[in-house]
Amino acid sequence: MSYLGLKILYHLLNARPEVWAERFFAPAPDLARLLREKGLPLGSLESGTPLAAYDLIGFSLPYELGYTTVPAMLQMGGVPIRSRDRDEGHPLVLAGGPCVFNPEPLADFFDALVIGDGEEVIGELAEAGLRGQEEGRSRRDLLQTLAAIEGVYVPAVHRPDPALRPHVAIKKRLLADLDETDYPALAPLPFHRVIHDRLSVEIARGCTRGCRFCQAGFIYRPVRERSPQKVWELLEEGLQETGYDEATLLSLSSGDYTCLGQLLPALMERWSENRVALSLPSLRVDTLSQEMIDQILRVRKTGFTLAPEAGTQRLRDLINKNIREEEILETARLVFQSGWQVLKLYFMIGLPSETREDLLGLIDLVKKIQRVSREVSSRVQINVGLSTFVPKPHTPLQWAAQLSPEESRERIAFLQKGLRSKTIQIKWNDPRLSFLEGLLSRGDYRTGRLIERAFELGAYLDAWGEYFNGPAWEQALEETGHTAEALFREQDPDKPLPWDFIATGVDRAYLLEEYRRGSRGELTADCRHGECRHCGLCPNRGVAPRIHPRFDPPPRPPAPSAATEGRPLKKFRLRLSKEGPARFLGHLEWKEALLRAFRRAGIPLFFSQGFHPQPRVSFGPALPLGLAGAGEWVDIQCLGAIEAADIRAKCAGRFFPGTALLEVEEVPLNSPLPRPRRQRYVAEIDRCDFDPGRIPQFLADA
Repeated sequence: MSYLGLKILYHLLNARPEVWAERFFAPAPDLARLLREKGLPLGSLESGTPLAAYDLIGFSLPYELGYTTVPAMLQMGGVPIRSRDRDEGHPLVLAGGPCVFNPEPLADFFDALVIGDGEEVIGELAEAGLRGQEEGRSRRDLLQTLAAIEGVYVPAVHRPDPALRPHVAIKKRLLADLDETDYPALAPLPFHRVIHDRLSVEIARGCTRGCRFCQAGFIYRPVRERSPQKVWELLEEGLQETGYDEATLLSLSSGDYTCLGQLLPALMERWSENRVALSLPSLRVDTLSQEMIDQILRVRKTGFTLAPEAGTQRLRDLINKNIREEEILETARLVFQSGWQVLKLYFMIGLPSETREDLLGLIDLVKKIQRVSREVSSRVQINVGLSTFVPKPHTPLQWAAQLSPEESRERIAFLQKGLRSKTIQIKWNDPRLSFLEGLLSRGDYRTGRLIERAFELGAYLDAWGEYFNGPAWEQALEETGHTAEALFREQDPDKPLPWDFIATGVDRAYLLEEYRRGSRGELTADCRHGECRHCGLCPNRGVAPRIHPRFDPPPRPPAPSAATEGRPLKKFRLRLSKEGPARFLGHLEWKEALLRAFRRAGIPLFFSQGFHPQPRVSFGPALPLGLAGAGEWVDIQCLGAIEAADIRAKCAGRFFPGTALLEVEEVPLNSPLPRPRRQRYVAEIDRCDFDPGRIPQFLADA
């Protein structure tokens, strides 16, 4: 629900009056079973329309462990799983996202796969579909049209014989200027709690740091920064219209945004008094400063994560991480001194040539960070995340070997023993999932049969540990003849790879040279501000890094101040309904939905003080989930010359369906919420199941 790529495409499609785009999500297993039992097709989130009723179906694939979900959703939606089994009456099934940079394992399921940035190509795909409808073109003709669009791979056209390689190179689509596309400041607003539930503004795309394991750093080159003026405008519109109290400045390396030192203080000056927190994900150790930390702390702490990736300098140089242990320790010291009590650390195990000494180095680095934390506080918690290194296509380490699940477990157990401490918590990715991730990410066209067979045996939602079906995958591996040895060993650089026909713009020779430089421990500098590293992209595609070194904040009236000096403090009592769809919101979700509605309405809420300021809003007793309420009391404290009539007018149309403002009045500041001694309940009974003779027994039991 919070995936930014989905929001961008949803916005661009629905901005066209002749296109209607809706969202589908894979149902949890209990709902999936119910759909099968009732014979109901999978329907869209917005209208419930069956999947098979649409003209185009697009899957976004950010993670390989979601592959079995593709045939599952198609089957539940009444669409044939394999593209060859679809006829003129079926939708075209498309896919995009980082996973399709190796499209071969997925080629059997999709009619077309979009490689690269989607903002421009999504309109071309829609236009092709519209013209095909108007002209009554056949499915085969439409696939030929799609195959002519740059960045679109159509297996039936480009690779009619699965045993042969595609006869043309598929060049990725590249959006040269992020300011040239219509970016969504507004998007469907979730009322249930979702991960990363905040406003996201992409400040840059691409990264040229050159970490040799990082697929995104190579497939999304070059660096393209969104102009700071546009970032300002998107935050201005998005925060006011969504009611979010947190925004994130999103990029692969947010600290590398060229004019962040000017933009961040200006944004905090604009929004801190509205108690809006700004977060900067993907901060590198060498981009963090005390000034940046001070700006983030102006509202509240939003969590802090460092990614050393490896415990020794030798391995960090091998992967071109280009940070020193001294920088890691100094950054940790800054974080702890600034008041953070929890620090997350991310490491990979199984990097090429990793030894016992490297694992001991990881343990030693974490203990050094622990000692740094104790200089500040004895209550600091260090959370260590471990993941098994997976060689990814289009990276310098795409030829590297991968640990077996057994080797991963042994190294995890070794680190667990070495890091046993009350203030250190260790979490790790399931080695079985890492094994499958590597198998699927480096697979060829034959891997499609493995995916389909695992699905037939019950594999579904594999990325969720509680749903992972290990026996189904083991049986599918055995039946399809896939062996682990081919995955675990180092690949021969002289042999072609299944994804070589996908042209990212970065030369294969450059990747191979980087692989060899890593084995020699040689570093490669970032080309963003220095000399060209000759990866091949800029001359091949006629592009160059786009950066914005300066920002002058636009002249704007100051935001309404949250300070109390000279401003009256008032308290208002609201009576609200919680009926219809609103009754299926839990109390905390309903509370957050109301707070966002108040912020969207421009209600000047009064906030508490301290590290985590909260609006002074009081709620009555929580209703059980599913129970409707005809009169729920909420007290809000406000600053400024606002009246009850103003609140009624501002809140009109702002609430979740099923919630309405019934009454509002000003009350004394010290007045408590009403606590009725008696409550009235109304129950509707289905006459088909009603047995009047059981009423006496019910009353006797009560």
